[in-house]
Amino acid sequence: MTGNDYLRIWYRVQIGATLVILAMMMIRNYEFNRQTVALALLIMVIILGIGLVFELLPNVSLLVMKLNAWLQVIAQPIILVFAWDVMVREIIVLLHLPSRGVVTMMIFYYFIMFAPFASVIGELMHWSIERLIFIAWLAQVVFTPLIALPTDLVDNHFLLLALSTGAVGAVAFFILTTTVMRTWHLSWPGLKPHWSGDFNWLIFAGLVVVDVIFTVLNTGEMPGLHRANWDFTLSAFEAAVMEETLFRFAILGILFYAWRNVKQRLPLALATSSILFGVVHLTNYGPQEWSMTVLQAVSAAGIGLFFATVYVYTGQLWLAMLMHFLLDWTAFIASDSTLMTGKVTVQDWIGTVIELVVFIGIAVWMMFGQRRQVMERHVNRLTGEHQRFDFMIQY
Repeated sequence: MTGNDYLRIWYRVQIGATLVILAMMMIRNYEFNRQTVALALLIMVIILGIGLVFELLPNVSLLVMKLNAWLQVIAQPIILVFAWDVMVREIIVLLHLPSRGVVTMMIFYYFIMFAPFASVIGELMHWSIERLIFIAWLAQVVFTPLIALPTDLVDNHFLLLALSTGAVGAVAFFILTTTVMRTWHLSWPGLKPHWSGDFNWLIFAGLVVVDVIFTVLNTGEMPGLHRANWDFTLSAFEAAVMEETLFRFAILGILFYAWRNVKQRLPLALATSSILFGVVHLTNYGPQEWSMTVLQAVSAAGIGLFFATVYVYTGQLWLAMLMHFLLDWTAFIASDSTLMTGKVTVQDWIGTVIELVVFIGIAVWMMFGQRRQVMERHVNRLTGEHQRFDFMIQY
């Protein structure tokens, strides 16, 4: 049996157990005349039931499998989190067990809960556009751990912050993404350095220096480390892990494979992922002013291009994550906020345009000579058909 076979077994067991939990909740709410809640639970049971039936039935047509797959993509992650949260809540309230221990166990399971879903349902996503939508939609798991778990039941400040800032969800999203990328025969994220002889350490050092300089300039001042706290640290961790997993690891890998027959797939994929990274920051509008949000989006596109260049040249996702974490962490400490505040000035735009020009210049320079060869080699490794999630356990 391969790794995917074990994940498929886990997937079926997880759906079955969740169906039992939801059915018991539905009966209980019906008996207490909570008709609306019981109806909502019934809908959840039907959706998961459909998923389990089509998973167990042999010889189901591809169209039906696709329709079921997208139904599960839309609903199943939310249903799983809801059922898990309710079960944890009941354990704490009814059994009077210490919430700290129960919530800690919940967090550990949340890390890996979506791996079987990613393998079984992700396997049905064959087109690149499907894969992009799939992975972008599932980024929701970052912020759903508390969907049905009252915060007053989490009596530990650190655990509550880990859940509410998205730090826990970011780890879960990383494991989900790693699983589905292997299911698509793409790549493991670069977590263990294995640089070859054509790798230029001077270029590597130069990229690190540029990142350090930009991180220092981005703070506007020397950040007072006395203002560092768990909120800033976990928020920076969430952004670094989640955004680098989504935009550098997943989206870049999907684009590299989608454009595998395009001669200029490397610069095209780098530019596309960076633009998407900038655009997604427009969602910060609301807590932030529009002008500040637009400035942030433009700046994010530039730094996203730089992080993508670093990732592809080194092949190491951890390095992009570390750079991203330090950038956000120092900025949060310096501004004493996780949001961009204040009014946009002409100097802000001049600085952002200069930053954008520098990052574009670095990316263009990396597209030539041996630098390009190293990056192309890493792109081929990231999209190699020989890669499989096919480890076997011998008895």
